[in-house]
Amino acid sequence: MDYMKLKEYWLSEEKKIFQGWNFSYIGKRKTQEPLPWNYDKMVRQYLNTNSTLLDMGTGGGEYLLTLNHPYCKTFATEAYPPNYELCEKTLTPLGIDVRQVFNDHYLPFENEMFDIIINSHSAFDINEVYRLLKPNGLFITQQVGGLNNKELSRLLISDFKEITSSEIP
Repeated sequence: MDYMKLKEYWLSEEKKIFQGWNFSYIGKRKTQEPLPWNYDKMVRQYLNTNSTLLDMGTGGGEYLLTLNHPYCKTFATEAYPPNYELCEKTLTPLGIDVRQVFNDHYLPFENEMFDIIINSHSAFDINEVYRLLKPNGLFITQQVGGLNNKELSRLLISDFKEITSSEIP
């Protein structure tokens, strides 16, 4: 193996700016185990054109745009500055209301504003989600579990403390 070429490759990867959730540049290197559910199918099953929708932690809005939901009934939050800037350039001109949010315990929306709140994998405060949902509203989320990537965490975090499944809230 040519270690100099490998090092050059790694350095070029480090220089790439992480923006949005478009990982097409990694192509076949990205692997994913099949899930026992289909997040997209669930979202589309319950979403209708009359719904007021919030996408929490939208990234660059790539997934949100695939839903083709009426823009005037679509809202999004994003914290990461490069992603928020991307949303301002791509989503806001379409009429999608994007708000930069750093505090999961308060989202700048009115009480009972949304019929559906989706959250693919962002942090959230369930009390805040409850406050924002209309009566009979729906929250659809898909989260990474607290036991994911233990081996990687052990390697990268010097004071990593492993927890068991019974300790996960």
